[in-house]
Amino acid sequence: METATHIAEIYKSGIGAVYQCDRRNRLIVKFAGTVTALKVDAFLRLQRVVAGIDLEAMAASTERSSDVEIVSVCGCERCYVLTLPELCAFKELLEGARFALELNRLLGECLDAALA
Repeated sequence: METATHIAEIYKSGIGAVYQCDRRNRLIVKFAGTVTALKVDAFLRLQRVVAGIDLEAMAASTERSSDVEIVSVCGCERCYVLTLPELCAFKELLEGARFALELNRLLGECLDAALA
């Protein structure tokens, strides 16, 4: 019996990576020196929240409070406190992983249809 957990790299950038754990049905986000395991639905919520942050308005604002964004979603035990450059990198990481997951899903559907 195999007891090793299978973890596959979904997407990797210069500042982090997203992995998929098939055994526990989790996505593992490695970013800024931390590792967070998320259920798929929590990952998708996190990606939507980060995608919804207006980076241009944040950069253009002269208010001191616009220097940092606090990101937290239900189902994620981690609260991210990110600066504008970190947010840009995190957004790119999450969007890249989301794209790769969607591409894998579409390829799976095509293969299933071709084999049917």
